Amino acid sequence: MSSISVPPPKCLQKPLTVPYRHMFGPGPSNVPSRILEAGANPVIGHMHPEIFEIMNDIKSGIQYMFQTQNKMTLAVSGTGHSAMECAIFNAVEPGESVLVAVNGIWGERAAEMAERIGARVNTIVAPPGGCFTIEEMEKALSKHRPALLFVAHGESSTGVLHPLDGIGQLCHKYNCLFLVDSVASIGGAPVYMDQQGALKNPARCFQSLFYEIIYGSGFCS
Repeated sequence: MSSISVPPPKCLQKPLTVPYRHMFGPGPSNVPSRILEAGANPVIGHMHPEIFEIMNDIKSGIQYMFQTQNKMTLAVSGTGHSAMECAIFNAVEPGESVLVAVNGIWGERAAEMAERIGARVNTIVAPPGGCFTIEEMEKALSKHRPALLFVAHGESSTGVLHPLDGIGQLCHKYNCLFLVDSVASIGGAPVYMDQQGALKNPARCFQSLFYEIIYGSGFCS
């Protein structure tokens, strides 16, 4: 057997040192000490009964945060970006029409994701710092008849908080799914999923709002 020719790196022979920084952007952000302490709890197996209790507690917390009674509420063990990709890839079929409201980087990213799975992507575009009126939304929905509409609630690249009121009702009117990115807004701005999503037709309505703290979350019905 050959001897080890690559020695262990010196950087791994000393304790990890992470400096403290004040972070005021949309993310990442400083983590409260009680959250850090929770992360120091012992690791238990994914099939232990306590894990299911913890998962149910997380689900209840997410339902409260998004003001929804939707039972199909879940946490995605990944970043907000991974939840965004999960939502698009599971809500859109190749060849389907997708409408993306683009007023910053995250609308552009959603359009790219939908294009990668073969969707027919159409966009409505606002200049940086702008948002869309209900009339503009309805005109685009009527023209493109998409299977899914994507809107960034908190567009962190421009600092815009996009109004959601009335859009859910339009999605029901035009029989399309409603996908909302609230990575940069949830917790700082109220989201009323059941009211703003107008869940009157659970067979066809899908509203996903995802955010990033240490994981993503989603809803569908």
